[in-house]
Amino acid sequence: MDKFQRDYLRSADRTRAQRMRWWHEARFGMFIHWGLYSQLARHEWVMNRERIPLAEYERLADTWHPRPNVAREWAELASKAGMKYMVMTTKHHEGFLLWDSGMSDYNAARRGPGRDLVREYVEAAREFGLRVGFYYSLMDWHHPDGALCAKDPNARWRFLNYTDGCVRELCSNYGKIDILWYDVSWPLNSPEAWDSYRRNAMVRKLQPGIIINNRSQLAEDLGTPEENIVAEAEGRAWEACMTFNGSWGWWPAPPEDWLSSRKVIHMLRTCVAGGGNLLLNVGPKPDGSLPQEATERLGAVGKWMKTNGKLVHGSSDRVTNMEWIPTGTWTRRGNTLYFWCHQWPGTELAIGGLTSRVTHARLYPNGKSLPFEQTDDRLVIRGLPQACPDKVAGIAVVELRFTTVPRQILGAGCVVLEPPASAALSPLVSSCWISKVMPKGKDVRTAKPVSLRDRLNWKKLKADPTTANLLNAHWVHSNADGIVYFANRFQVDAPGKWDISLGHDGGAKVFVDRKPVFADPRRINPAAPNRSRFTVSLTRGLHEIVVAMDTDCGMGWGIYMAFALPMGAPNPSGKVRYPRVVKVTP
Repeated sequence: MDKFQRDYLRSADRTRAQRMRWWHEARFGMFIHWGLYSQLARHEWVMNRERIPLAEYERLADTWHPRPNVAREWAELASKAGMKYMVMTTKHHEGFLLWDSGMSDYNAARRGPGRDLVREYVEAAREFGLRVGFYYSLMDWHHPDGALCAKDPNARWRFLNYTDGCVRELCSNYGKIDILWYDVSWPLNSPEAWDSYRRNAMVRKLQPGIIINNRSQLAEDLGTPEENIVAEAEGRAWEACMTFNGSWGWWPAPPEDWLSSRKVIHMLRTCVAGGGNLLLNVGPKPDGSLPQEATERLGAVGKWMKTNGKLVHGSSDRVTNMEWIPTGTWTRRGNTLYFWCHQWPGTELAIGGLTSRVTHARLYPNGKSLPFEQTDDRLVIRGLPQACPDKVAGIAVVELRFTTVPRQILGAGCVVLEPPASAALSPLVSSCWISKVMPKGKDVRTAKPVSLRDRLNWKKLKADPTTANLLNAHWVHSNADGIVYFANRFQVDAPGKWDISLGHDGGAKVFVDRKPVFADPRRINPAAPNRSRFTVSLTRGLHEIVVAMDTDCGMGWGIYMAFALPMGAPNPSGKVRYPRVVKVTP
């Protein structure tokens, strides 16, 4: 990486938080795929998938006659649905430009539409107070150098000049642009080949506040999972782009193939809970009108958002360490959690396994306080209406305030968890090394001491996020029947005694620095923190803790482990320094 590239990345990093503040609070946007392919109504990849000859496909440019200013209908619907921004395809893979361009006559102003469709879109978005995004496909099936650029240096130079010219026009001719959404960087295989550092630096010079996605082969400002809502690493912005009916372009799908308003709301919650955004696509018909299914469903979403939109818009915290509940799912702001109840239980709502105390409960947004009863393992909220109060989508929200950010520990079976003997309990260990499966002995207590220095085919194992940090042996060994070892090295800052709180659903034996310190041969599901709790003395410095567990022919799934102050020890003021995992390679 040369100095120009390093300086460009540092500059983008410095301004990212400020540039993206509005985007993080927006959470919900509309994607518009509209082009020549809309006339064929057989998917936006129809030219490629059906191998339509270029000369035949080009004729679509003269037969396309959309209604004037139809983008106002899109923007109005987006605004009413609670969306805060829009992204429209200015050029899709087919290569047809939707603006009045000096780079090619193959554009909307000089062919069938006879006008600048991008300008109409920009003006409509601004009229309804929406942020403006431009989609631009790097791949181009129409340009003569679109494929040749990967093999011919002169063709590459010509194609990059064309790409630069198009992007420069988009960033120069329409005032402030908020998002540049690249797509499909075929056929060149590196950001250097695409000249992405220089081009994106040009974009940021023309549009200092712009947000750029990750599809020019640079990470840039955000990730873009497609047709799959998967959160990126914490601290990394992401936006799930999703179709409404399985196609990005206009596709006359049957009503049952369209997402229901209820499903859209579910997707919104998933994005908010993971710290991301939802960019939901609508493919207008050739004349620009929106499909009735999209209009009806987004209209219902908008009605729901009038009551609950503040849960979507604005800052939210990631939801972590919460298990699945059949009746609903969560979002969070600090110590306040919102239970999006999609399966209404009647007058009482019960939630198990919460580790923090509830101080207040009510129906969101302005319901009266609800009576509740909380034991160590169960919260029961009473006084709810018999029927779900949300008549739009059947998703009502219960607001719960906690003393601290809760986690939820349920496991796979029905068991009452023991409350921690001390309020000072470390986070659950979230990763470890796991060995190969060792031969099954008569009893786990016969397991021999091992170390990460031993050649046991150690593999890195991360905790299962769907089960509150279970270190799940079966993610590595699907049908194991024998002994597996979970191992980590921990740094201890001061000598003393610690309680280890160990959940295990197969018999377990624990070693500290190869010396046995605890064994529990029980092989009864389920695992749960505090199933076993024992005290170890640790000197200052590095220690290796290894847990042998009996997988018991699939009955033993894994372990949870945390540190606590010894039972009965006073909770000192200030932050407790727990033993901490040290990164190591066996």
